[in-house]
Amino acid sequence: MTIVYCIGIFVASWASQLAGIRAVRGDLENGAITPWLIVAMFTPALGVLLLMAFYRPVREQVLWKANWRAFTFAPYCVLIPTLVSFGMIVVFSWMGWGRSAWFEFSPAGVQVLAGRWLLGRGTQGWPLFLCNIAITATAYSLVAMILGAGEELGWRGYFQGRLIERFGLSRGIIVLGLLWSFWHLPLLLAGYNYPEHPVLGAFILSPVLLVAASFFMAWLTLRTQSFWPAALAHGAGDSIEGGLMSSIKTSLPGLYVYLTGLAFIFIVGVIFFILLSFSDSEQPGSGRTHSTQGSLYGY
Repeated sequence: MTIVYCIGIFVASWASQLAGIRAVRGDLENGAITPWLIVAMFTPALGVLLLMAFYRPVREQVLWKANWRAFTFAPYCVLIPTLVSFGMIVVFSWMGWGRSAWFEFSPAGVQVLAGRWLLGRGTQGWPLFLCNIAITATAYSLVAMILGAGEELGWRGYFQGRLIERFGLSRGIIVLGLLWSFWHLPLLLAGYNYPEHPVLGAFILSPVLLVAASFFMAWLTLRTQSFWPAALAHGAGDSIEGGLMSSIKTSLPGLYVYLTGLAFIFIVGVIFFILLSFSDSEQPGSGRTHSTQGSLYGY
């Protein structure tokens, strides 16, 4: 059933991505591609729902329920992607590589120049600015979580447990990260995420990035026994993190942005690899891991 599931979601997703690319004749900036991408994003969840409907044992294996522990982990899901993006802004400013077009920082506060911030723009003291970031990041992440759930119900809610059963904790997470990356392959090769370096992005940058991110996602899922925190973190990565990273203006090649982001997420992945290494062994046959240690998050 796991092999059937994997083949099914790859065929469905690749078909949707290729149809979208063809529909816009390779112009990935054309909004007409969006419905095709939404369909592709929901193929992992649709695959799980079909399995649950027609194959009874799967119903007990999917970590689809929300619980109070999942709510307590929600701040990690938004905080880490936000910190990663601000870390990149700091590095670019400090190294003289560029700056964020959205902010001007000073000891007294921040001049918010652009961006859709729920508490507005203009000159803000540090307390108001931090509240603005927290409220806006949370709101955007919750909205984007809807699409994130389309992937994460499959990746973390079901597939992760099966791969951990088969390969062990660390290797199972690595395999999942690689599959997650290659599931995006048509879009990556078309230049959607790495327009200047599509082949490098498809076969090096994206696999490394998503393997590292998978350790954070796995920590969230295994600690809470629910896929919802991973869906929220996915939403944060797609919304607030992506938006802040896009605000960086630089005259350097885009590879600097890609590699800097990759470095931050790789560090986060290492942190959560270490945290997961202290967790209890997974219970045979259940695909569920109960960890005893772990205090922070990284994406």
